[in-house]
Amino acid sequence: MSVRTFAVVVGLAFLLGGGAILLVMLAVEAPSGTLIPCGNGLGIGFDEPAASAVSPAYVDICADLRHRRLLWSLPPIGFGVLLLIGSLVASRNATRR
Repeated sequence: MSVRTFAVVVGLAFLLGGGAILLVMLAVEAPSGTLIPCGNGLGIGFDEPAASAVSPAYVDICADLRHRRLLWSLPPIGFGVLLLIGSLVASRNATRR
């Protein structure tokens, strides 16, 4: 396997891993034991009226969880994109030496 192919495989792994981190659903457990869905890192699946019906504080808690998830997912996604771009920009002749 060439260095270029290895970089593509590792870049795709990081990109897909970061995307999985970003898209996994979040939830907060209320003191009563019920789970309040917070959506994913992008906010998809978050029902703000339902969360604020339980307690208005859960809207802020969910926003903080989504923000943290976004911050955790961006470095692997960025590293994967950089590896993919680097492997595409790299000269084919440089890998055949």
